[in-house]
Amino acid sequence: MTNAVRAAASRRAPDAWLNIVRVGWLAAALLPDSLSTSGASLVAAVIVWTAWASVALGVLVAHPLSLTVVRFVAPLVVVHAAVSSVEGDGSAGQFAGVVVMFASTLVAFSSRYGAPHAQAAAYGHERRHLLRPPVAVLLPLGVLWVVVASCLAVAVRAESEVLSIGGAVVGVAVCVFAVRRALVLARRWLVFVPAGIAVHDPLVLRDTFMVRKHDVRALHPAPADTQAFDATCTTWGVPLELVLAHPHDVSLSQFGTRVSRTLDRLHVTALLVAPSLSQRAIADLRA
Repeated sequence: MTNAVRAAASRRAPDAWLNIVRVGWLAAALLPDSLSTSGASLVAAVIVWTAWASVALGVLVAHPLSLTVVRFVAPLVVVHAAVSSVEGDGSAGQFAGVVVMFASTLVAFSSRYGAPHAQAAAYGHERRHLLRPPVAVLLPLGVLWVVVASCLAVAVRAESEVLSIGGAVVGVAVCVFAVRRALVLARRWLVFVPAGIAVHDPLVLRDTFMVRKHDVRALHPAPADTQAFDATCTTWGVPLELVLAHPHDVSLSQFGTRVSRTLDRLHVTALLVAPSLSQRAIADLRA
């Protein structure tokens, strides 16, 4: 099997991961009492079903925004369903709903599920690969998620209508803010085009880094003693080292400059990138 065939097959494979989450999330709503709002206020019922529907729309329509919404909102719905099953009778339908939604959410955080969302917004012959996020942004997003979860918990469970409406307003406002902030993570790509490679990273880079294919010497897992510039801003896993034939300019954003503790414009002959599916990225370069 040639590299081109392998790369094409790997790009088709993620559709299965999309379908797993689609089937799981949509099926969960059909289970009895899986999203129980019995005895709750109208505000609570609207919040719970709106949250479920926003995730349902996200799993049905592949897009970077959809990926962000699914990964931020789905855990909120799972937590609500789990707490409701503990506080209620704990029927088989509730338990099954929690398990199915929890499993679907886990799959939604996988690299293979995120890949088709990135590719869905590609132009022409582009092949986009999501980049792993810098660890520095995870804690702030986690704090925002906890704030949203707390506000919506008040909105869903408060007996006072004033508290319920207030929690809903604040929770939705913070949720919209957080999703807009998190969206940048779904728009960080290593992009292959027939003419070369681009690193589109509005979080770390001020301008998209582009290099022609004949100026690329190698793309391989970075050795432990690499001297390449770390454009990942520190993330987990082994990054890839993009080796260039001659120095190229890299312009960093304020975030990239602050985290890297360097100048906002550099001349590099190699840089580190961290696609979530490294071997697939290497195969695309060779295709």
